[in-house]
Amino acid sequence: MTRKPAFDFLSRPPRSPKPRKRGLTVVSDKAKSLAQARDFVETVGDILDHVKIPDHVGVMWRYSAALLKKKNALYAKAGIDTLPGGIPFEVAAVQGRVPQFMARVAELGFKGVEVSEDSIDIKPRERIYAIKHALANGLTVFTELGKKFPDQPLNAEEAIGMAGRDLEAGAYLVVVEKSDVALVIKQGTDTLHRLMRGVGPERLIIECGPGADRFEIAKWLLKEFGPEVNLENVDAEDAYIIEAMRHGLHRAVDYDYFHAWHGKKLPPVPPAR
Repeated sequence: MTRKPAFDFLSRPPRSPKPRKRGLTVVSDKAKSLAQARDFVETVGDILDHVKIPDHVGVMWRYSAALLKKKNALYAKAGIDTLPGGIPFEVAAVQGRVPQFMARVAELGFKGVEVSEDSIDIKPRERIYAIKHALANGLTVFTELGKKFPDQPLNAEEAIGMAGRDLEAGAYLVVVEKSDVALVIKQGTDTLHRLMRGVGPERLIIECGPGADRFEIAKWLLKEFGPEVNLENVDAEDAYIIEAMRHGLHRAVDYDYFHAWHGKKLPPVPPAR
């Protein structure tokens, strides 16, 4: 989506243009109607890179195929790829229906899929098979590291190894589960820094939500890894806030855009004519 800014004479902080590999924002469409999705695209479509639909029960059993196809087409028309959340994949995995699941995801017009095991355990070989089934159906693959309810901190070396195998198998991005991110921040470990170095900032995307701590986590990630860090699980209503935080122009990041001007003489305001 290209449009001339209303205040095009004001210089904007550096921001990678779409399509981009850094500074990705993956937003969650939580049970939005087609009309709501259309309005959403109109106001913030230019800052969205992917949309995830995490209404797991809705995607699997409540929404018709026709509705999902319409919604996916709406986003695709705006240049935004879609994917279902990871839980439907995990349901398919425990029911032994991964090949059928990948075929149906593609048939419904999703461009991506998440291969995760944050609520189950999958053998490494079968994780790779799942990635291959997705690729065979023309899907972009997001894989995930971590657990929704971790009983121990994420092991950086093991996670780097798993991410490397996923990427070698053809995964597009490796996601770090929000619960593990929160635990790393709480414990003050360098796990995420080691993951960034070992996997690479263009191949890693970090969940900052959901939850009441989402802005605190996003603030920490932006401070540690810069405004071009890839972020996922951003609530639709928060998309503009995350973009403002990337620019240093929101209360959640203390309006740090202006820190560079502290103690400096500002340009004079000319007299009105």
